[in-house]
Amino acid sequence: MLKSDIEMNDTEDKPDDALRAQLLTTLLGKRREAVSGRQSSGIETDWQEDEEHYQGIDDANRRYQSTYRMGNLKGWVEVRDSDSKAPTRSVVFLNITRPYVDAAAARVSDMLLPIDDRAWEIQATPIPRLGAAVRQQLIDFMGGVYDQQKMETFVQGQKDQADKAAEGMQREIDDCLVESNWHGEVRKLIEDSARLGSGVLKGPFPVKQSGKIVQRDATGSVSQIVISEIKPASKRVDPWNFFPDPACGDDIHQGGFTWEREYLSRRQLLEMVSMPGYDTEQISAALKEGPSQTGAREATDGTTMRQDEQWEMWIFYGYCDTEQLRAMGVEDIEGIEGDKIPAMAVLVNDRLVKVTLSALDSGDFPYDVLAWQARPGMPWGMGVGRQIRTVQRMLNGAVRATMDNSALSAAPQIIIGNGVTPADGASDLSLKPGRVWRLNPDSDASDVRAAFNAFVVPSVQAELMNVVEFALKMAEDTTGMPAMLQGIRGDAPKTLGGMQLQNNNASSVLRRLAKRFDDYVTRPHIERYFDWMMQHSPDDSIKGDMQVDVRASSALVERDAQQQFLIQMASFVRDPVYGVDPAKYFAELVKGQRMDPKRFMLSAEERAQQSQRPPDPLIEAKAGEAAARATLLAAQTEETKAKTATKNVEGLFGATQAAQNVAMNPSIAPAADAMWAASGGQDATPNDPAIPVVDVPALPPEHNTNPLTPANPASPNVGVNAGIEGGAQ
Repeated sequence: MLKSDIEMNDTEDKPDDALRAQLLTTLLGKRREAVSGRQSSGIETDWQEDEEHYQGIDDANRRYQSTYRMGNLKGWVEVRDSDSKAPTRSVVFLNITRPYVDAAAARVSDMLLPIDDRAWEIQATPIPRLGAAVRQQLIDFMGGVYDQQKMETFVQGQKDQADKAAEGMQREIDDCLVESNWHGEVRKLIEDSARLGSGVLKGPFPVKQSGKIVQRDATGSVSQIVISEIKPASKRVDPWNFFPDPACGDDIHQGGFTWEREYLSRRQLLEMVSMPGYDTEQISAALKEGPSQTGAREATDGTTMRQDEQWEMWIFYGYCDTEQLRAMGVEDIEGIEGDKIPAMAVLVNDRLVKVTLSALDSGDFPYDVLAWQARPGMPWGMGVGRQIRTVQRMLNGAVRATMDNSALSAAPQIIIGNGVTPADGASDLSLKPGRVWRLNPDSDASDVRAAFNAFVVPSVQAELMNVVEFALKMAEDTTGMPAMLQGIRGDAPKTLGGMQLQNNNASSVLRRLAKRFDDYVTRPHIERYFDWMMQHSPDDSIKGDMQVDVRASSALVERDAQQQFLIQMASFVRDPVYGVDPAKYFAELVKGQRMDPKRFMLSAEERAQQSQRPPDPLIEAKAGEAAARATLLAAQTEETKAKTATKNVEGLFGATQAAQNVAMNPSIAPAADAMWAASGGQDATPNDPAIPVVDVPALPPEHNTNPLTPANPASPNVGVNAGIEGGAQ
């Protein structure tokens, strides 16, 4: 396959050999500068030490670690010892570095990588910039005459279109990240940052993705079709394989170039022959030469990471000379201004196998570096392994001293005087059960009991354990990760307020790291994806005036603290005064428990089907009962209103009659007022003037029209004398 591919590419024009050599020399010089610059910075020594402490290795126990070297394996089989008379000391390594590193990485990953949310969003700009074409559309829409209503209609239409485009752009980027296993790659990045202090994430870079579809033709036969497409992707890069410009300072994007190293097997190198843009002749020469090594690092156990049948591939991103790129046959170079153009080059065995323009016109490097704790003047950081290194050494010293003291104090030390020999004549003076000893005449001891003596080495376990406890406490202080939050100890506060206070104090470190993650990873990474889609996506409907809104991963860190408040909010959800959406409240409550609310909520189709179902008879009965109670309440209200009106009318009528009586007979007014006051009544207008008393003549006696009854007789005698009461003779 390789030979045929080479023959197919022999017809292509060869670039100028001198310019190729000049470009290759320039690239090799920059690579040498990047490799030596990182070595001289001392960061590789720190990485080696951090890796060893994470694995539980130091100078005391290094030779006791199993390796894959045959020489060391032979030494173990032969039980060789460089100094057999050396005192036996404890080499135990009580590893607290690994659990602290793993706990910190796991906690940060859980907070920054929720399964149901993202820390970024694509939004249309609040004030979109109108291009020349859009401005002309506005003029045509208004008919050349300014109209405020038409202007608002046009602007609203543009805003709706921009929002729709932003939603489509976010969906496209999210799809690429999901296919790249974004969560898995970022989790590796966080683990590298916690262990070594720095993690590297690459993206977007083009990858070939293939899929298969099955279709049936008119004859009924089934065929399988392979569909391939080039899409942007992201991946984690081992910090050992990334070499930035030494002059970049604390930001790799301020440098002039970057290098990345990868290892390829023979099969992977052969597959590159069929890829477009690769020089098959140079690849063939590299295959014939075999792998060459350019400073491969040693593993923590002393073995080489690179295997013998792996080729080093170096990927360069930076600026190259325009004439050299043109001579190399780089396409789409015409029309680009400047002597230097952002490009990408690939080297295998120091052979230039590919040169092309950078995937992004901006020339941004497709790399992001996350430093757990920043170091001045360099892009690399300090991880949890480095923060706890001193404490780990303190703990190792205290534990090893404890073990040594335990061994010394476990058995007594025996003192044997001169002239004391075993009765069996052996030269071995070790103590054995039932052994007989002889005291010679020339012995210094006159008493056989003075020939032997024993003493016990004092035990200082309590003092050494205080050092161990101090080291464990300092581990929490130096890393900012309380052991309680790691699940190591159960000494959590017993009150809710104390628990929240300790959680807030512990999450302050996480909030700082979350903000660094936003500034150095999320924002630049998503902005490059946005530029990629604007430049390469064939879908113009997702393009427009938009911006990347990083919603702060620190907000995801605060979600745990907000969970308790969400539970307390449950009593306010049903109150319509607050206008709370129960569905949104439930979604946020479920997200706080790291669950997907879609698992519990009805879909749009299910809600539509539920609305079309016949109502539940029980619900209808309850609704009818509620309506009947409402009707009864309304009737009772009307009855109460009628009774109140009747009482008011009766009272008004009585007051009118009383007023009429007072008007006819004013002399009864004081008596009526006295009766009203005696019954507890109060005058609403006590300052009103009193009703004037008018002298009215007394009414004359009513005239009696009955002839049988005299009108107002003066006395009974008058009637008697008049003959009315009896018949006098």
